[in-house]
Amino acid sequence: MEEKKKQEFEASTDFEIEESNAMKVLKGKNEDQINQHESHIETRKIGKLENFWYQHKWHAGLIIAAVIIVSVLLFQIITHVEPDVTIMYTGPQAMVGRDYERLEKAFKAVMGDYNKDKKLEITFADTTYIPKRIIEANKKLDPSYTYDAAENNNAYQRFWNSIAAGTYLFCMLDPELHDEIVACDGFVPLSEIFGEDIPESAYGEYGIYLGETEFYKSNPAIQYIPQNTVLAVRVTNAIDLNSEKEKKALLKAHKAFLKAIVEYEAPKEDK
Repeated sequence: MEEKKKQEFEASTDFEIEESNAMKVLKGKNEDQINQHESHIETRKIGKLENFWYQHKWHAGLIIAAVIIVSVLLFQIITHVEPDVTIMYTGPQAMVGRDYERLEKAFKAVMGDYNKDKKLEITFADTTYIPKRIIEANKKLDPSYTYDAAENNNAYQRFWNSIAAGTYLFCMLDPELHDEIVACDGFVPLSEIFGEDIPESAYGEYGIYLGETEFYKSNPAIQYIPQNTVLAVRVTNAIDLNSEKEKKALLKAHKAFLKAIVEYEAPKEDK
């Protein structure tokens, strides 16, 4: 009985399972053997250069940055031109637009090639500062007058920082600021520059009124600067130079520059 059942079971299982339409399609595309869990992400071979960058990118980046910095410094050193004079202006007049270009042109017309490099070069800095007397006068004329007190105080601090650093030897200052430097023995006496022939345009023992010079009167392009601006030459004890010879050369150049401005004569017009 058991043998009969076994034969019947074997007979019932001896048949072919009909393929589904989906399987037929897969076989037609030769995709029936594809492992569904196999990754199909394409891989590529990493080149030597790319592998080097991956392994050493931080070192290479630092080296590249260092090369760029050194190149910039070398370019600045090569292209740097030593100034013949260093000038600072601090006063109520703001310099805007082409104001400085006009002033530079006027200065270069009278200055000499003091460092003998066959170039005329000026280092210039300007700071707008409103003195107390002008603030008080403006308030009397217009009670609604206002100004940026914080910025004005910052300008005053920048002025003193420049004075302390000794960066600029030729000063163009509002009279109030000029007097503060005089009180600190910060200027070269006019007698050291002009001898006994002190100019009529002198302001005290150390300064020259810009507005009273022929240089100013014959240059309308620079008359935006207040007439009472005082010109003076700084003493060199604040300059951070090791060589006394360099200090003397700079002082001599700036004395000559002030003298050139004071002694300037306007070209005579052809009749």
